[in-house]
Amino acid sequence: MLNQTLDMDALFEGVYKKLLSPSFGKNLGGELPLYIQPIPPEQQSELDDQIKRLSNRLKKKGHETITINLYDLCMTILSEEGVLDAILENEANIPFEDIIATLDSVLDIKSVLIPRIKDIIIDSDPAFAFITGVGSVYPFIRSHGILNNIDELSNSCNLIMFFPGDYNNLQLNLFGKISDENYYRGHNLNDIKEI
Repeated sequence: MLNQTLDMDALFEGVYKKLLSPSFGKNLGGELPLYIQPIPPEQQSELDDQIKRLSNRLKKKGHETITINLYDLCMTILSEEGVLDAILENEANIPFEDIIATLDSVLDIKSVLIPRIKDIIIDSDPAFAFITGVGSVYPFIRSHGILNNIDELSNSCNLIMFFPGDYNNLQLNLFGKISDENYYRGHNLNDIKEI
């Protein structure tokens, strides 16, 4: 899929039809309703508009959605903790290792990000939660770190991570260049058939 230009309108039309399918999210054999939609990295700039359009269309059919942009969420948390301004104001004087250690601590996946995502989902009670911003938070937040801890999230909605790269049902390949740890619990949305 990589290094190919896809018709994003056609891709998202397919996603829309799959999400509306009566069989979507059924017969998962006890697995989490977690889906990964690979997208071409070079077409990430189209993602926000496509997701807004998708959300609006689903809402018209009675399905609420929430979009959680990991980058925006991380910036909000850093700002709330007073870390963002401190880093920006003193970046030249702070050793790189200290910045990394601070980010790792303040944006800890298990104790900070996953509970925050869970709260957003519970407050919104959507049919679908879309997770975006995966490429923007790399390497501080790794997609497999979110996915491996996602089972702490609410099972009440379908989670769809829009992933800039490839997913072959075993391994995530960010930007088509960076292999992540093996991950096999998410369903590749490209493999889901409409019924």
